[in-house]
Amino acid sequence: MLLRIATFTLVSLFLSACARSPVVQLYDGPARSDSSIVTVRVPSELEVFTINGEEVEGVNTFFSTEYKDLKVAPGRYEILAYYKELWQLDADNHEIVKTNPANFVVDGKPGEIWVLGFDKPQDVEAARAMEDNFHGWAENPASGQKVAAEKSKLVLKRGFMAPITGEEVTTPTTNSVAPLATGAAAAAPAAQAAQATYLDTLKAQWNQATPEERREFLQWISQ
Repeated sequence: MLLRIATFTLVSLFLSACARSPVVQLYDGPARSDSSIVTVRVPSELEVFTINGEEVEGVNTFFSTEYKDLKVAPGRYEILAYYKELWQLDADNHEIVKTNPANFVVDGKPGEIWVLGFDKPQDVEAARAMEDNFHGWAENPASGQKVAAEKSKLVLKRGFMAPITGEEVTTPTTNSVAPLATGAAAAAPAAQAAQATYLDTLKAQWNQATPEERREFLQWISQ
């Protein structure tokens, strides 16, 4: 009986999550019309690590359709994202392939829609080949403008679980991210973003490490 209840609960949660609209508001204040903000469409195969150096709740989804839409204020955004997909090898075996992150740059004006893209692998071998050489782009379908993603210096530790937080939301969240400053003033925020990114990586890896992995790490740094 308890097993049936647990199964029913899991199925209900799954259907509820799938029914939600994959939209996340990342600006302060009440919801605004799409004509006054920027929409960044992220394919479900991409996991967002940081936006402008900040880890933001709600940008990644466990249950999604083909994409999730991030609603942001107009301006420049640097989105560190990596490819992550579950591949079925045979009837009994699966493999999760994760790449190193790439830096997708979006400089959006009010009403624009930007879509993050990449060359989708056709098989698991092609996916594995992308692990250390992941490329992509941000594209404005209306204007045809296409900006190549920049290679990041981050190396995803595949021995630990990748940092994945958040779910789909249909109501505005308390988290927000501001656009980067433009021109010369952007240098300082960019440097701070890089530092924050490395720190976030270490924190995420420590939180996801097993007790044995933590012991080995502490022994290593004490040498």
